[in-house]
Amino acid sequence: MEIVEIFKALSCKWRVKILKEIAQKDLCMRELEATEHLDLSTLSRHISILKRARLMDVICEGKRKKLVLKDPRILELIGFAEKIAEGRE
Repeated sequence: MEIVEIFKALSCKWRVKILKEIAQKDLCMRELEATEHLDLSTLSRHISILKRARLMDVICEGKRKKLVLKDPRILELIGFAEKIAEGRE
């Protein structure tokens, strides 16, 4: 996987929010849709981008599609980027 794909996936505030949300608790697509107030088609597009970058996965549990992080270290990367954006070390 190219590092560029990771940064492309993180270039949208909604995708960063999605990663942070699923890191905190198990959510399915419908729950995330309600939490973030995104319509299902927009949410699906963001999830496809995150999956293509291998940052998250969707696990089917019956009718429920659980969203999970593939590597929790992505949250560290997001944290570093937030500190840089704020001008702190």
